[in-house]
Amino acid sequence: METYYLKAVDEQSLWEALEAAGLAHKQYDSEDPLNQPPEDTEEAWEPTGAYEWVQDVTMLDVIGVMYQATGNMLTDAEGFEYPEMVAQEGYHANLRADLTDEQAAALPTIAAPTTPMRIWAGDN
Repeated sequence: METYYLKAVDEQSLWEALEAAGLAHKQYDSEDPLNQPPEDTEEAWEPTGAYEWVQDVTMLDVIGVMYQATGNMLTDAEGFEYPEMVAQEGYHANLRADLTDEQAAALPTIAAPTTPMRIWAGDN
């Protein structure tokens, strides 16, 4: 198995790339009227309502937006200091899988970070 570090523009883009690689799919809410086919049509129809993303791979760690300390300290209303954090560009995930070349090409992979935020057990 290989570890892939993923970085997309946003969450939707990440899931769409995983779907394109055959590693995720949409699960539509059957209670949403927009997900129920009309009774009076025989034309091709697709649901357009509420859905949730479902991963089709075992080892996917969706990290999301990552934050980095600016070096400045802030003080809350009770007088406690805490580091100021700023959001980093992108929406991140780690994937561990055996992928085909086509699947890997469909994903927004980046080079392995020198200091990853999270790693899989057994990775160096």
